[in-house]
Amino acid sequence: MNIDLHLPEAAGWRGLLTQAQQNARAFLPEAVEEYAVCLLYRMLGSAGENRELSARFARQLLSAGNSNARDLAAVGDQCLLFAGLFPDHAIRQRIPLSYFVQVGQHAYREHATKVRGDERALYQALGEHFVATLDVLLGIRELNEGGPCLDGLNAFQLWSEAGSSHGWHTLRQMTTSLPAGMNLVKH
Repeated sequence: MNIDLHLPEAAGWRGLLTQAQQNARAFLPEAVEEYAVCLLYRMLGSAGENRELSARFARQLLSAGNSNARDLAAVGDQCLLFAGLFPDHAIRQRIPLSYFVQVGQHAYREHATKVRGDERALYQALGEHFVATLDVLLGIRELNEGGPCLDGLNAFQLWSEAGSSHGWHTLRQMTTSLPAGMNLVKH
């Protein structure tokens, strides 16, 4: 199955996100799901060069610079999209996906401290549910690819460092063995 990652309507992204949540058996809070739909539509809905934009963002994020000049919400958004829909770029550059989890969660949480009311609650929820949202986006990528989009090392790191159920399920597809001496996360 090949899914068009440039859907022209938000309804298409909502349907795809719903399908990925059902496949992953991971359901996002309504506000986080709505934010993800809007983010996918806004960033990928009609653009054709998003892979290059995501790769360029990763280079900017990793280069030394003034972090105060960056919009923290945009950093969280880009980390989520880059690690969830374009993990192959990070894998080729030997950047652990868990790095983008740490940066993205921190960006959303820090942004939440700078805003008020409903917006604060939304960004707190995005930080709290970053890994679950990432798992759903990785599920969308796998629906598109027809198979795992993570290598074993990144799957292990996402599972062991971030508690990713997608990382766990990817590991279980690769092997029936369990890592020795780990505090096992129940999934």
